[in-house]
Parts: sequence; structure tokens; C-alpha cells
Amino acid sequence: MLALAAGAAGAQRASAAQKPYAVSLIGDAFDGESWLTGVRVVLDDDWKTYWRMPGDAGIPPLFGWNGGAVQDQVEVLYPLPGRYHDASGETIGYKHEVVFPVRVKPGAAMPQKLELDLFFAVCREICIPAQTQAAIELGAAMRDPDGAARVAQWLERVPLPGEIATAASTILVDGKPHLVLNLNQPVTDVFVESESGAYFGKPSFSADGREATLRIDNVIDPATLKGLALRLTFDLAGKGIEQRLTVA
Repeated sequence: MLALAAGAAGAQRASAAQKPYAVSLIGDAFDGESWLTGVRVVLDDDWKTYWRMPGDAGIPPLFGWNGGAVQDQVEVLYPLPGRYHDASGETIGYKHEVVFPVRVKPGAAMPQKLELDLFFAVCREICIPAQTQAAIELGAAMRDPDGAARVAQWLERVPLPGEIATAASTILVDGKPHLVLNLNQPVTDVFVESESGAYFGKPSFSADGREATLRIDNVIDPATLKGLALRLTFDLAGKGIEQRLTVA
């Protein structure tokens, strides 16, 4: 994996100074139970990076913390992503800038310094895997109020639990499997995840917006998806709602 990252990055960029991204840990707020910090990724124009489900092409980010010693004490949250189309296919992620809010629970294994080891990818015409590190001091006194304010802003973009879909089923359209979601209100977009190998594409909506139909790739017989647990993330004009639902 590291060899791939080095080779691809070397072919695209001549030196570290030319990297199309910058990564840092920002913010050190403490709410009495946990610290709230954030992984900030700033991208050059026309570059993007990926969500936890990157689309039909791309690489999801992998966050490592203090060499794995405090992995269970750290929770990474994902802001609502966008959907993009280019020569590499359909991808889901972020352009310009993203901050992944991070909740850190105190514990015996938690040192004052939080250390990030991030494996991720950025993309313009091609996808470039990359690995980078960052660190921040977490203590009793806040040292980065501006960063904490920025993390709080991005925390508002993290989807909240809710119920938009009332049912999920599968059909064949022109001989190809599709997912049908019945909705209680119109939405802008919906991103579908599962633990199967199925990929659910961009939705099309009925005239009243109460039904979404998504092409399913990597599946031949839609009947095999019956009982499949879905994780649905809805975009309601920039507001995110997340729901769990099972295919009927």
C-alpha cells in the first residue's frame, strides 16, 4: 500500500512542496466528557478527497491514532459529502476543504498528545494515494480557540439520526437491479452503504420526490439483497439525515 502511494505520488508530483493538499489537527475543546478536535484537509482547486464510501472509484480515508494504542477512544465523524462525476467515474467526497470532527474520550492509555497517521487519497484527473501525519496537544486549557470554532462549524454538517425512508425494495429495470426507496419527503440526494459488495449509484426521483430509484452495480439477482441492512445518508438541501433500514 505504501509502495503504491509513493509510486503514484511520485508520478504526479515532483516534490513534497507541490502536494495538492495540507492536513492538520485543529481545535482542542473539552465538554467535560471528551475532547473535540478535527482533521482538517485543505485541497488545491479542482482536487477532491473521499468520504467513508468513496463511490465506484476512490479510496476511503483510514485514520490511525497514536500507533493504534488509543484507537478505541477516538471517534471520527463524517460531514455530509457531495457527489462528483469525472473520467474516473462517480465519486463521493469533498472539494476545497473538509474538517472531520473527532471525539476523543479520556482514558488511561490517552497521552496528552494526540497523533494522527492518515492514509487517504486526493483526485483530480487521477487518484493519488497519500500518507501523512499530524499531532495536537490536548489538555485542560484550550490553546486553539479558532480551530475549535472551525470544528464546531463542521460538526453542524455531520448528519443527524432521522427517518426519511419508509421502505426499501429491489426491482429490475431493463434487466438491471435497482433499489427503490419510498420517502416521506423529497430530498436532494441519498448515499447508500451496506456491508455487501453492491454499489448503489446516483438516485433518480419520481415527479413528487417521494420515490428514489438507484442502480445497483456488482449484483446480478436483486433477490439476493433481501434482508440486507442499509445505511442511508440523505441530503436535504445541505442538511444531513442518517437512517438504518433493511431491504424488504
